[in-house]
Order: sequence, then C-alpha cells, then structure tokens
Amino acid sequence: MNLVAVGAPYGPASPASGWYPQPQDPPPPPPPPAPAQNLPTPDQLSSLCNQVTDPGVSYTTKTNLVENGISPDEGHVADHDLRKAYRNGNFPETFTVTNIQPAGPNMAGADVAIAGPRFAGPVTKQLVFVNQGGTWILQHDAAIALIQAATATN
Repeated sequence: MNLVAVGAPYGPASPASGWYPQPQDPPPPPPPPAPAQNLPTPDQLSSLCNQVTDPGVSYTTKTNLVENGISPDEGHVADHDLRKAYRNGNFPETFTVTNIQPAGPNMAGADVAIAGPRFAGPVTKQLVFVNQGGTWILQHDAAIALIQAATATN
C-alpha cells in the first residue's frame, strides 16, 4: 500500500510557504448602519401634553391623542379633574420636554417637566409616546400619568 501526502510539500499551509487559499473576490462591504429612528421634537411633545391636559376641551376631542383612545369612564374622570385643577389655579401649565430617546419600534420616551402656578417646583415624569402613521400620540398609561400629575393639588 502506498500512501500519498496531500497538502503543502513542506509542512502546513501558511502565507510564508506560499501555500494558502487565494481570495477570489474582495470581502463584501459592511452592512449599512441602521437608519436613525425618527424621533419627535420637544415642541411636538410639549404641544401634545398641552392638548391632552387642556381643561377647556372635552375628552371626546382628545381620544385621537391617546393610544387606544380614552374610555368614557376615564374621560369623565379626567375632564372633572382637569376642570377642578383649573378652578384651583393649576393652569396655565408648561411642559418642558428633554432626553427624548427611542423606546421601541415607533416609540419614544422623554422626560416631561410640568410646571405651573400651583407647583412648588417642576414635577418630572418619564412618558412614552407612540408614532401612529406619522403622528405622535401619548401611550395610554403615559396619558393617565400626565393627567394625574397635571391635576395634582398642593
């Protein structure tokens, strides 16, 4: 029986021996970076917070500003609490939006500082916003948290 060696004649294949596979094509280019998620501007979110907490507008007009809408029970309570806060002197309130970050597909989180004449200092809430068809709206739980903070009495 004869044995035949297959491979490089003088040891293992290496670039120094000249016996190594030659690339046939250049390596593929790296994949393009992921597209940056479109995030809302602070002004967009501040305006949305003002609309949702406007004590002079019924919840029925605000349902399209909240993910999955506002139930009648929640809406009636929110309207009552917003009117009561208005009579208490909580308004006008300002909303300062900072630290806008992606929070998932078509979502953004942001710190929202609420200030007004009846607040000792700004109250900051971390809220989540949802991009629905190019329009930013409040995630349902974030809308409830915003209304609760906006109607708090001191």
